[in-house]
Amino acid sequence: MLFDTGRFKDIVLAYLIISMRAAHSPQEEAMNLLDTLNQAFDKFTAEEALERYRGSIQQ
Repeated sequence: MLFDTGRFKDIVLAYLIISMRAAHSPQEEAMNLLDTLNQAFDKFTAEEALERYRGSIQQ
Protein backbone atom coordinates (compact mmCIF):
# COMPACT_ATOMS: atom_id res chain seq x y z
CA MET A 1 0.00 0.00 0.00
CA LEU A 2 2.85 2.37 0.83
CA PHE A 3 4.35 2.04 -2.65
CA ASP A 4 0.99 2.66 -4.37
CA THR A 5 0.69 6.26 -3.16
CA GLY A 6 3.46 7.70 -5.33
CA ARG A 7 4.75 9.46 -2.21
CA PHE A 8 6.90 6.74 -0.69
CA LYS A 9 9.81 9.02 0.20
CA ASP A 10 7.59 11.60 1.93
CA ILE A 11 5.75 8.91 3.87
CA VAL A 12 8.96 7.24 5.06
CA LEU A 13 10.34 10.61 6.15
CA ALA A 14 7.12 11.35 8.04
CA TYR A 15 7.29 8.02 9.89
CA LEU A 16 10.94 8.66 10.70
CA ILE A 17 10.22 12.12 12.11
CA ILE A 18 7.31 10.80 14.20
CA SER A 19 9.53 8.03 15.57
CA MET A 20 12.45 10.32 16.33
CA ARG A 21 10.19 12.76 18.18
CA ALA A 22 8.68 9.93 20.20
CA ALA A 23 12.21 8.74 21.06
CA HIS A 24 13.19 12.31 22.06
CA SER A 25 16.14 12.30 19.66
CA PRO A 26 18.19 15.50 19.73
CA GLN A 27 17.26 17.83 16.86
CA GLU A 28 20.81 17.97 15.42
CA GLU A 29 20.98 14.17 15.35
CA ALA A 30 17.55 14.00 13.72
CA MET A 31 18.51 16.52 11.04
CA ASN A 32 21.73 14.63 10.25
CA LEU A 33 19.80 11.39 9.93
CA LEU A 34 17.17 12.98 7.66
CA ASP A 35 19.88 14.46 5.45
CA THR A 36 21.65 11.12 5.20
CA LEU A 37 18.38 9.34 4.43
CA ASN A 38 17.59 11.80 1.64
CA GLN A 39 21.04 11.20 0.16
CA ALA A 40 20.50 7.43 0.32
CA PHE A 41 17.15 7.78 -1.48
CA ASP A 42 18.92 9.65 -4.27
CA LYS A 43 21.96 7.37 -4.40
CA PHE A 44 20.53 3.83 -4.23
CA THR A 45 17.73 2.04 -5.99
CA ALA A 46 15.34 0.11 -3.77
CA GLU A 47 17.01 -3.12 -4.83
CA GLU A 48 20.49 -1.81 -3.98
CA ALA A 49 19.29 -0.60 -0.58
CA LEU A 50 17.76 -3.99 0.22
CA GLU A 51 20.95 -5.80 -0.81
CA ARG A 52 23.05 -3.54 1.43
CA TYR A 53 20.61 -3.93 4.33
CA ARG A 54 20.43 -7.70 4.03
CA GLY A 55 24.21 -7.92 3.74
CA SER A 56 24.71 -5.85 6.88
CA ILE A 57 22.38 -7.96 9.02
CA GLN A 58 23.98 -11.21 7.86
CA GLN A 59 27.46 -10.15 8.98
